[in-house]
Amino acid sequence: MYEWSKECPKDLKPGLDAFFISKDFLDRQSVFYKGMEDSSQKWVALISMSGIEETHAMICRKFSLPFSVLHEAQNTTFSQVSAAPRMPLAAAYNKFIKDIVKLNKLARSAERLLSYKKELGRATAMVIAPLIGSVSAPESDTVNTLLASLTPSERSAAMNDMWFISVDIESFESDHSKILEIGWSIWALSVNKFVDKHYAISNFRHLKNGKYVADRRDRFMFGDTVWATLKESIAAFQDTLEAAAGRNAQGLFALIAHDMSSDEGYLRKMGVQFPSGMIKFDTVDMNAARVGDANCKTGLGKLLDELGIDNYCLHNAGNDAHYTLELFLKLTRNNIKQNA
Repeated sequence: MYEWSKECPKDLKPGLDAFFISKDFLDRQSVFYKGMEDSSQKWVALISMSGIEETHAMICRKFSLPFSVLHEAQNTTFSQVSAAPRMPLAAAYNKFIKDIVKLNKLARSAERLLSYKKELGRATAMVIAPLIGSVSAPESDTVNTLLASLTPSERSAAMNDMWFISVDIESFESDHSKILEIGWSIWALSVNKFVDKHYAISNFRHLKNGKYVADRRDRFMFGDTVWATLKESIAAFQDTLEAAAGRNAQGLFALIAHDMSSDEGYLRKMGVQFPSGMIKFDTVDMNAARVGDANCKTGLGKLLDELGIDNYCLHNAGNDAHYTLELFLKLTRNNIKQNA
């Protein structure tokens, strides 16, 4: 029970800690044990497996636990607490601890998957919002279900030429603090085409990948590469973000990445100031929602091939940004079909 308490939600953990770590408890080890050990003494658990399962289910429903009865028992004896008949061995105790940890991991995975599905639904709603009333709009029931996931301001922005921007960063394989390339791609339904940008950082022109990651800095497929300093490159990307925020009265736009935490982390360290109206979408998480597995972390190249998206010269930041945006749109369109 003590070990299990470490796995419980943070809002309930202080109560459990207060009970198990209290001085009275520690001073009475002869009558209460937090587990079993192989020794000359007969150590037993004070809670049955069914009790563990019921308590775990209670925690998952976020009910609070009544500690008063247990605290009152501290002032008497534990003679009325019966040993668990189904747990005669230390191995059994260790097993149910592992089972509890496993149950908690499954519960957390289910919660993450639900959030990823909501993210995919919101992304889909933003993409289809401008189609409302057109002949190419999905069935009305599908549209209404998806649009219900948006706030009024998000729905308004999506219907008024909102920008979707994907971004990718390529760093030096031997020192990830050195940024070699920044690429981004812009899409809006009104023009229905991609505007692609690729900046190669002149500060590190002498550094090349190739040992662990392919060096494709000179293989941008969607325009001309701009050689510029890191400061100039960041300023150009910042200008794009500000322009995106100015597209609608709500100041909303979408930023997309394949593994958002990595690319966003790089950009923040480089001094990028993200407008408050930015809405983030991670295509890794959106794909996890598609396959129904919160732990699915498919790489960009493999996922593009899996979904039939032609791709060339990955590990060029401009190309990766373009294909990430293609992937984003593919995932939303597949989601429309699944919801139809």
